[in-house]
Amino acid sequence: MLDEPATVVADVYNHLGAGFDALVEKTPFLINCTLLYNRCLEEFTKGAPLLSVLDIGCGSGVQSAYLAPYAKEVIGVDLSERLIEIAKERCKAYPHAQFQIADACKLPFPDQSFDFIISYGDVLSHIVEGYQEAVSEMARVAKQDALITFEVDTKWNFGIFYHLQELIDAISVRGIGHATRVWEEMRFKTFTYREIKSLLEKNQLEIIACRGHNMLASLIPDRFLLEKTRTLIGKLALLLGRIDLLLSGIYPFNRFGFNFVITARRTTPTPP
Repeated sequence: MLDEPATVVADVYNHLGAGFDALVEKTPFLINCTLLYNRCLEEFTKGAPLLSVLDIGCGSGVQSAYLAPYAKEVIGVDLSERLIEIAKERCKAYPHAQFQIADACKLPFPDQSFDFIISYGDVLSHIVEGYQEAVSEMARVAKQDALITFEVDTKWNFGIFYHLQELIDAISVRGIGHATRVWEEMRFKTFTYREIKSLLEKNQLEIIACRGHNMLASLIPDRFLLEKTRTLIGKLALLLGRIDLLLSGIYPFNRFGFNFVITARRTTPTPP
């Protein structure tokens, strides 16, 4: 049984269904996200073949489909039954890619099962209460030296100045991110870099890369960032997204993206 926030997330994505892919393909904000996702995935697939891959919050299976040709096993999990169906159809050419409904806070896998874990699409930020358990679960199912890459909302970005109440909420919460960002009736937990770094270290996860997307693009108001038809300002958002891609891993620019894309490694616990 899902808790109420998880049920809201599942309901929203069940309702969006295949329409979510259309949003990804048409809206400047999500196009800019995908640019960075693909850049990261290109890097991850350049080296030795991936063995066991877990895609947490796999959605419609876009990242799973990208990784499947480079991996021996891909397992995707998501709360949305509709998106799982779409992911299965997308990856039907890859029999070693399997999908199931599962909660990121209660992963149904043994300890140290996966060499590579990916969780793009704001999965951790969807978990407003219990995100600590989700990070703990990622660490639990990761093999020693496994790579984990995931995305979270950042507390500070230029776009927050278009949302007065959220700005007030962010200022009122010191040292950590606020949890009052809203999209499609879903709340999002935001994070500071120090906050996410501390959370990972508690779970023997060491950050090896931090990238940001929609940094300069977040200067564009939401109605243009999320437009499906292209206006001149929407085209500007796409141009800024290309510049953001060049700056994505450069400090301090990467700290002011709308989202962090973090890559971490599972480390050996320090002996007592």
